[in-house]
Amino acid sequence: MVVKILFSSHYAETSLPIIRLTKSRNGKTGTATFLFIRPSLFQKKNFSEILIEGMFLIWDKKRMVSYDIHLFFHEGKPFLIKTIFLFKSPKEWFSFLHFMSAYVKETGLSFDESENWKKDN
Repeated sequence: MVVKILFSSHYAETSLPIIRLTKSRNGKTGTATFLFIRPSLFQKKNFSEILIEGMFLIWDKKRMVSYDIHLFFHEGKPFLIKTIFLFKSPKEWFSFLHFMSAYVKETGLSFDESENWKKDN
């Protein structure tokens, strides 16, 4: 199975993101915020000529896309990409979770629950 993240139709992103998930109290909506620090896309020699079309999550002949993309610069050079996915239904949320399951298996990305998200015993 092919599992990848694309910012352009020609370049798969190889750096691993930091991902923060939020979910509404009723569980019907949520967000996924992706942070790519020094993504591999920025290392391309022709980066200034590459059109960032969106952030595409590709897996198992399925695809999700976000156009909510922000580039951050440090000392005049591109440094970070931040992308936000907004899930407006449980179907979109579960589709994203299927992507994440495949992406974790493909890349070895791990989950680390934030301290302030853990339940008190």
